[in-house]
Amino acid sequence: MTPVFGNDYARQYDALYGDKNYSSECDAVELLLARFGDGSSTSVLDLGCGTGTHVMMLTDRGHSVIGVDVAPAMLDVARAKAALRTGSGAPQFVEGDIRTINLAHQFDAVLMMFAVLGYQTRNADVAAALRTVRMHLRPGGLFICDVWFGPTVLSVGPSHRVKVIDEPGGQLHRAASGRLDVMHQTCLVEYETWRTRDGIETERMMEAHTMRYFHPLELELFLSDAGMELCTICPVNDLDAEPGLDTWNVWVCARLAR
Repeated sequence: MTPVFGNDYARQYDALYGDKNYSSECDAVELLLARFGDGSSTSVLDLGCGTGTHVMMLTDRGHSVIGVDVAPAMLDVARAKAALRTGSGAPQFVEGDIRTINLAHQFDAVLMMFAVLGYQTRNADVAAALRTVRMHLRPGGLFICDVWFGPTVLSVGPSHRVKVIDEPGGQLHRAASGRLDVMHQTCLVEYETWRTRDGIETERMMEAHTMRYFHPLELELFLSDAGMELCTICPVNDLDAEPGLDTWNVWVCARLAR
């Protein structure tokens, strides 16, 4: 089994998520900042930034952004992409654990994109990550993240999915399946990824991610304990709606007390 977020995962990551609508997600972040912020959200901390696509897009939109990730291989990809960009501004990337890092600086907004909070599977880890958020938010600043919505995870359940991506000279394949652990509010997602060239397999990787899902009142309690007030929980594709039992991913927005 390949270590999570290692070299193999990092070099496949952007290909696997090439269909992810990063621009739309950045639109949603800016709409949430406008709706619940005080109009001065220009400095942003992205905790769990991965290969840095959100960081670079938000930088191009005029924000001053620092990205933090625990995986050196993911940051290597992010820095290589940043070196090739032609946009204005210079995004920064820092290696660190979101449960413990201290940049000794406060931001207008702190983000955890693409279910990063869900990788904190123990209550103590969730609380530690939110303490990091509080430490880095200015009074009145906003915390925005997306998480798996517990009611839907339990109602619908995980499915088996296969993705095939065309690459120069071949294809990248990934199969994913999940198993729930309802006592710990987690889903073990097992990935099997392989490449083919002319129909012949050239490499194979297996990896397992344990993801936590969250319920609304649980989120409100975690945020309150961290000194933040919940502003909204809404579907990722509709900021004006309430989540239903068909809503797998939700935005969560909270404000640090002044």
